[in-house]
Amino acid sequence: MMDNKGNWVEIKFFDSSPQAILKRRQTGIIYKADFNNSYGQYISSQFDSSDPIDAIIQVTPRIEVRITYIIKHEKIEGLQITKLNKSGKADILNLSTFDWEGILKLLHIFSVVDLKSIASGSLLLDRSLISDQKLLTQFLTTVATDPEGSIKLAEVAESFNLLKPGEVKNIAYRNSQISLMDDLLNKPGCFDQYQKKLSIGKPEEVWQRFFSSNSWILGSEIVEVLPERDIDEDHIADLPVEGYDGFLDVIELKLPGSTIWNTDISLSSSIMKPIMQCMNYVVSYEKKMNDHDKLGKLNVDILKPRISLIIGRSNTWTNTHKAQFRILNSSFHNLSILTYDHVLQRAKRITNYDTSI
Repeated sequence: MMDNKGNWVEIKFFDSSPQAILKRRQTGIIYKADFNNSYGQYISSQFDSSDPIDAIIQVTPRIEVRITYIIKHEKIEGLQITKLNKSGKADILNLSTFDWEGILKLLHIFSVVDLKSIASGSLLLDRSLISDQKLLTQFLTTVATDPEGSIKLAEVAESFNLLKPGEVKNIAYRNSQISLMDDLLNKPGCFDQYQKKLSIGKPEEVWQRFFSSNSWILGSEIVEVLPERDIDEDHIADLPVEGYDGFLDVIELKLPGSTIWNTDISLSSSIMKPIMQCMNYVVSYEKKMNDHDKLGKLNVDILKPRISLIIGRSNTWTNTHKAQFRILNSSFHNLSILTYDHVLQRAKRITNYDTSI
């Protein structure tokens, strides 16, 4: 070959070794080349590295990262990731059956995940992921959907005293029961299917069974549902309960389809009769306050029983309906009236139930 003055000098053969290629290329420049067989292309770039972890495999202070994609029939068939090892040979990772969108998602995962922690059997969250509530929620939700992942989340929460042992299972159960109650009230055909599944004849007994198994839905003032339902020879309570103060209280259930208001927003006869029934229960129980046999069966004391009447729906009420209902409740001393929607919303608040995740 000639020098810049036109004199012949020693001929030097073109060095195409990986090391020589790396030396000639500039950092920050993206290079592209076609395959000789015209079946695809590869793109690559270099970056300067001083990471001591890479010292084992790097041949120069420069490392090449090459992504190769194979094209057949106008479709990307695979992905190849290449990195040069110490001897100058290529360490190759072949991935197949990935479409381009899948490849981009994979590369995004690589950008946010600590690969060294994966190799050691653990997973560390990048600080940027932790600070982004939406991304963190998506990540934790993804982990929680896997049975093994949910177990690990529970172990972490319990080890840091975020939750008591077994509390994760309890939360999951309560959320499932809230979802069931929502379906029983709002999903067409669900109540009939559930009633048939339980082999229960009367619709009222379906709700008795449901609330007996989920007394927490009735409110934090309820300790437990009592098995002794007989008041006297003429009256049977739906759900006698032990209040938080250790005395007897009562939950009376009517169906969600019961009518509360007439068209002029006056009380309907469908609610007046249950109200009178509740008042009679109070009188009947107070007559038993010194009955040692009855007290022994109940295992709680009787003194001024409070009654909660659960009846009807309120999901379509106007502000006028809501105001009238508050006035109605204020007129009673030991009776509280709730709709099934009130009970459902209270249960959701108790558990911070959220359907958006």
